Amino acid sequence: MEQRRSSRNRTLLQGRVVFNNRFSLIDCTVRDLSEAGAQIAFAHPVTLPSELELEIPRKELSILARVMWSDGKSHGLMFIKAAHATTAGSASAASVETKALDQQPSQEGDGSNSAPTIQDVLEEARTRIAHIARVPTETVRLKLEIDF
Repeated sequence: MEQRRSSRNRTLLQGRVVFNNRFSLIDCTVRDLSEAGAQIAFAHPVTLPSELELEIPRKELSILARVMWSDGKSHGLMFIKAAHATTAGSASAASVETKALDQQPSQEGDGSNSAPTIQDVLEEARTRIAHIARVPTETVRLKLEIDF
């Protein structure tokens, strides 16, 4: 017996799952959509965080959602009503954290000769992203590209 609070409409809309403080984006297909949630599908099995943002550009929709079930390629989402307030709050928190980083004093004049390495900076970024996204640090992978 179905436990849905609203009727669902079958769709084949292009969507995008956004998480890790908007650092991770995965294209998906929205298979059905209702006022309370959606079913999304991927070409390959995907592991998702428990909460994410679903974007459906054609409907001009961007909403916070909770994963209710998963079977590898397909996932059932329930929309969280406070989506806009939560998303704005996350952006503000990220902005405040970035400003705090920018205002930290440089270590050049403190007498220490050890400058941080790229690996140190990436590891700190990985830890911060995991904290913001509320996922284990070992699940965050960063890719660095430098064009010269």
